[in-house]
Amino acid sequence: MITVALTKGRLFKDFLKYMNENGLTVYNEALEEETRSLYTVVDNVKFIFAKGPDVPTYVESGVADLGIVGSDIIAEDAFNILNVSQLPFGECHFSVAALPEQQEFKVIATKYMNIAHTHFKNKRQDVSLIHLNGSVELAPLLGLSDGIVDIVQTGSTLRDNGLVEHEKIMEIHARLIANKRTFYTKEDEIYDFIKEIGVIE
Repeated sequence: MITVALTKGRLFKDFLKYMNENGLTVYNEALEEETRSLYTVVDNVKFIFAKGPDVPTYVESGVADLGIVGSDIIAEDAFNILNVSQLPFGECHFSVAALPEQQEFKVIATKYMNIAHTHFKNKRQDVSLIHLNGSVELAPLLGLSDGIVDIVQTGSTLRDNGLVEHEKIMEIHARLIANKRTFYTKEDEIYDFIKEIGVIE
């Protein structure tokens, strides 16, 4: 048996949609069931449900053999994992966003401190960063910051709050990650799984 770490939320819904649209439905019936359980077993695969930022930790520790996670998470923090493959879903991007009239950025609010730091450092732009865990859109509206660095998918949250994208930073997509040891010790089972989700023919 192999264990696969998933995150419930937008990326999980994108995963199920991708599987359904491509006729890859071997796991979908069990995964689509409404349940409060933190794991489910389908044939020889145990799926565990975790918060997105925790998925690489489960994989790194060997609790999970594989994980499906947004590239934003593994770009923000360093993990000792195998970054196996890009997956064809979960597309969005990082942007610098602010009120339309904002001209310069001295203070930025974000949850993604490392990504924001790297971006402005590469631009040789001196910016102070404020760490917030949620609703970063409030920061420029209340005068806490000049703008934000955040994930943008449809842009509706920005528009609802009167903000616009000023600069796109990087693309984000789903990634398949693996534990460095069990990727090889469970090679056959892992190969079967990644074939069943359409990563390989």
